[in-house]
Amino acid sequence: MHAVDIVAVCAAVVALVACAAVLARQRYLLRVVGAIPMAIRSGGDRWLYGIARYAGGELRWYRSLGLGTRPSRVLRRGELRVSTHRQPRPDELRSLPANAVIVDCRVGGTPVVFALGENAFTGFISWVEASSPTA
Repeated sequence: MHAVDIVAVCAAVVALVACAAVLARQRYLLRVVGAIPMAIRSGGDRWLYGIARYAGGELRWYRSLGLGTRPSRVLRRGELRVSTHRQPRPDELRSLPANAVIVDCRVGGTPVVFALGENAFTGFISWVEASSPTA
């Protein structure tokens, strides 16, 4: 074997292992109780796809592509205000499923738009409306 062949095989193995690690992370995140697929749009027209997970008074959002173990975004229930919800517009249907629910929110004064499935939306609204227990 030539040196170029060895380098090419090593690069292919590294790429394959990286793809497998990303897929394994996604499967793990989706199997955790309270995990839902969710897309976020902030400051533009581009949707970022990921997995959200309820953890107490927080909704932790992890990007789909990546190996990080920390959430990319954390939405705290006490700071979250839902403005409106709606069905996707025709221009959004290129990026989102037809049964998605688009939710316009404010988190500490910052506008955030996200999309999730109908069943996940029902759970999300219940989570937002749930009050924290007081001592």
